[in-house]
Amino acid sequence: MPLILRLAIVAFVSWAWLSAQQPDYTLRVDVPFIFVDVTVQGAGGTIISDLPQHLFEIYENGIRQQIRYFGPVSTPYNIFLLFDRSGSTQDKWLLMQRAVAGFIANLRPQDRIAIATFDADFAEQLNWTSDRQKALLALPQLIHPQKIGGTDFYGAVDRVLRREFNKITGRRALVVLTDGRDTSIYKELMTRNRLLEREEDRPYQRVLKTASNQRIPVYLIAFNTDRNLEVNSLGADEYRRLQIVFPNSSLPERYLSGVRSRMEDLAEVSGGRIVYPKRLEDIVPLYQQIGRDVGNSYTLGYVSSQPEKDGSFRRIEVRATDQHFRLTQSRNGYYAK
Repeated sequence: MPLILRLAIVAFVSWAWLSAQQPDYTLRVDVPFIFVDVTVQGAGGTIISDLPQHLFEIYENGIRQQIRYFGPVSTPYNIFLLFDRSGSTQDKWLLMQRAVAGFIANLRPQDRIAIATFDADFAEQLNWTSDRQKALLALPQLIHPQKIGGTDFYGAVDRVLRREFNKITGRRALVVLTDGRDTSIYKELMTRNRLLEREEDRPYQRVLKTASNQRIPVYLIAFNTDRNLEVNSLGADEYRRLQIVFPNSSLPERYLSGVRSRMEDLAEVSGGRIVYPKRLEDIVPLYQQIGRDVGNSYTLGYVSSQPEKDGSFRRIEVRATDQHFRLTQSRNGYYAK
């Protein structure tokens, strides 16, 4: 697997879990918690999975912070897998099956998943379960044709964050395989002959607010963006049409970059990440590696000692008191917005 993907995979799970060692601490919804997942390796690359909280330290811009959350490796996690099954992704459907099968194979007994697909409509394929056989039986539904006629990407993500995680406690994350092309963006572009500014894009602003409020990390496996466009695939149809409608214009390129930048904002505000597989073949091993890596991660959370939202980049560094350990973080910082 390419090195860039292996590095990005580590970033794929960062959840909030209230430490049982701090029973007097109460979560307040108006406090901006910062979360980071960490994997620890010992000599020879051996995974260390039984460290207590006091062996970790966390720093923001070099200033030590108080750890308010600590999720040990053994803590169960709840992963919602959401797949874009619109017409532009049709050539990815078989890969979706293989990706989920690889993910299921790496689940631990205490972990749970749920699965849904979306195009113009949302379709639940599997409710929350830790039953691997039940999960495998849901795979044929991933390639069962749905109506072709739009992509409600923002609506699907908004629904999962608002409703599907309702009453689900513990470590949580949403993983989405998509090209991010919500139909509303394309329609507005064709109507106005320009790309909507993000501030004008109401469906996008709604899901962005939901992601910020829910504090459930959204991780996006994004294909056919301006960074990894497959020019001869179904996913490039919109781009080719825009080149015909707007010849000698930069609008087709700005459309792709606008879609991608919206996904990046969504990942960032939720505390998640986005990766861009260079090849279709990278998607399946990516999901397999996600399943392995999330089961080896600790979750640390803190409230910044610098609460000002000045837009600056805050560097995060996690250290272990034992200098022989090698730590890999899910994120290296965040923007204080």
